[in-house]
Amino acid sequence: MTIKHVVLFDYAETAPESEIQAVISGLNGLPDQIDEIRDWSLVEDLGKRPGSFRFCLIAHFDDMAAMERYLAHPAHVKAVERAMPILTKLAEHDHLI
Repeated sequence: MTIKHVVLFDYAETAPESEIQAVISGLNGLPDQIDEIRDWSLVEDLGKRPGSFRFCLIAHFDDMAAMERYLAHPAHVKAVERAMPILTKLAEHDHLI
């Protein structure tokens, strides 16, 4: 049973682009720090439709226990803490594949 963890998110229009890119860079560093991550994709939306989220993160984990370890990992916690002050929209979805 593999878990697919999908996160859609966006940042405030007032957020400096340099800070947004620093957050994205930090998130993209997580696969090198957290063994539980089996696959990782963090991409930016083409921005063609109203209401779309700017970023989509998709990560795969062996099971729910592995995903829970990822969520609690200090590197993940730190990355989320850095992102939250400028975050405006967030949606998460987890399912089996």
